Amino acid sequence: MLPRIVFHHVHKCAGTTLLKFLQGTTAHERAAHVEELVAGQGGDPNGTDARAAILRAEFLHDPYGVHDWKGLLGNTLDVCVLRDPVARLHSEWRMITRWDDALVANRDDRYRRLRTVARAGFAPFLALPGAAVFGNAVAHHLAFGEPVLGELHAACRGEDPASALFNLLEARLAAIDVVGFVEEFDDFLAALAARLGCSPPRGSLQVHNKFATSTSLTADEQRLAESCTVIDRRLVATARRLAASRRRADRQTLDAEACQNYEARILEPPAAVLVDMGEGFLGTGWHPCEINGRKRARWTGPGPVACLKIRIDRSNALRLRLRVGNHLRSAQVDGLRIVVDGTPCRVDHWVLPPFDHFFEAAIPAAPGTPPLLHVEIDCVETFPPPNAADSRLLGVEIEEIEIGPADRYAPRSLTGLGRVSDELAALARTADGDRRTQCLLDSLPAGAGD
Repeated sequence: MLPRIVFHHVHKCAGTTLLKFLQGTTAHERAAHVEELVAGQGGDPNGTDARAAILRAEFLHDPYGVHDWKGLLGNTLDVCVLRDPVARLHSEWRMITRWDDALVANRDDRYRRLRTVARAGFAPFLALPGAAVFGNAVAHHLAFGEPVLGELHAACRGEDPASALFNLLEARLAAIDVVGFVEEFDDFLAALAARLGCSPPRGSLQVHNKFATSTSLTADEQRLAESCTVIDRRLVATARRLAASRRRADRQTLDAEACQNYEARILEPPAAVLVDMGEGFLGTGWHPCEINGRKRARWTGPGPVACLKIRIDRSNALRLRLRVGNHLRSAQVDGLRIVVDGTPCRVDHWVLPPFDHFFEAAIPAAPGTPPLLHVEIDCVETFPPPNAADSRLLGVEIEEIEIGPADRYAPRSLTGLGRVSDELAALARTADGDRRTQCLLDSLPAGAGD
């Protein structure tokens, strides 16, 4: 398994183009798209479907800036493409002018009014009270929701951003592993392919308006656009300095590195493994997979001990994370034991409402040993289910098991999933899940666009 790929998609930065490439690196069923999770909130009142999709995902697409996924999930490869902020804002304005009648007819009347203001010109659009929030798209994404988002909105409305706020946004930007720019998209794609160990699809990805600049703007439009992108222009300048310091090699060297990483991924044991209960694996003491919506799970049984063997690099310390989505008696989770290679692990058991029990365990390094873990999960005892027609003996229902380098996972980091559920629900109440567009709509002056 590669680290989870997290794509921080900033609008009008070749994101749709990059998405086509990244989706090809992962099986469809192992991808989670935040926009789809937001759209499905009405049918997922407990957030369990969204949680299942996120935890079993090997690719996560986030166009809204919902969360710090690296801090939450651990072991991620975060990717982002940026662009000159004025050119990006100009492109987004042009998109709004092209909203067709069918789109605005199916939304509240403020969409029509916003389109009318946009069609009156770039300057009238930039004069809207919410344009500064809309224009600082990178900062908005990196805010990762409240409470930072509230501070950012205040700064965009005329207050100078506090140094602490800007330092936080800079730190979050620096934590993104691969940052590229629309203006040098091919170079970025080569560097990303080298990290992933795959060949870049040269010639098949088209980046529209790749070299779009603000040369067509009037002096007044340029001034207004710069005033609406103050924070983003600082962040993109920081990103360019970081990218220059990280730049490692020329295209030929990157292509060779991609080949080497691909061979290593095929031939060498993985550094991390995400065991999906929907797939086959080597083990005993498991009932067949059950599928319910996005959920893929297996009950242990008929005996209390379930075993599996996992191929993984043992040279460094590992951390195991296991999620139980259901059980029949509290003793099964209260007394659950994890044994690795015959040695009981010290288990940290914690609960995330409404249903999930998490079990985390440290596994010491074992350099020089075969790259194979023998894992036993002992739930003490099994019981028949309440349904008399079901003759099985059931232990606990396991949804996924993840094992990876200990230094890439923070203990109990998944407690943040509760906040993710709140963010997804909040986004579902905004304009198409987009808080920046919502801010523009909310700030439309009375009579504007009529």
